[in-house]
Amino acid sequence: MDRRASRLNHVGLTLVGLALVAAGGPALLRGLGVWGRSRATEPVLTDPVRRYAAEHAWFWPVVAGVAVVLALLGLYWLLAQVRSHRLHGNLTMEPDADEGETRLSSKAVAEALESDVAAFPGVQGAKARLMGPRRHPRVQLNVSYDRGADTMALRDDIRDRSIPRLRAALGADQVPAVVRLHLVRGGEPAEERRTVH
Repeated sequence: MDRRASRLNHVGLTLVGLALVAAGGPALLRGLGVWGRSRATEPVLTDPVRRYAAEHAWFWPVVAGVAVVLALLGLYWLLAQVRSHRLHGNLTMEPDADEGETRLSSKAVAEALESDVAAFPGVQGAKARLMGPRRHPRVQLNVSYDRGADTMALRDDIRDRSIPRLRAALGADQVPAVVRLHLVRGGEPAEERRTVH
């Protein structure tokens, strides 16, 4: 999820949470008898609302329909939170009418990139993920390095050697990549992190 979508998601969740608290909080307090026992035992719907619902047969089906739609939207939103944008399966190369098409395993491509980056001086490990659509993938690469590594040289090696090799292997003009460099101190990744675009 990109930064803008993440921000919109946080704002949306905050607004929904505030709306639920505003609607449910007073009802809960009323049911607990905070405003008196007599109010706690009164019906939730007022007499005019009950009369209106009784006089119009469509009222409760519409309420039920709106509730179902809201529940489905909530379920879709929940599933969107856990959905991975990781590319699974095979990458289809440009089809050739005479030779057919070539398919590459996205896992194999990611592992090849990890091995390539892991061979650079000072690198402790690399983890690559191919994300996005099959025809236009992008890369997320996490690289752990030790204190002896030259981070500028490492960044340049990834940008000038590894990513161009990946583009050549995929036959793509562009492969957007986000590289996160993690300094490893005493065997544990440190909080310091650098992002290379």
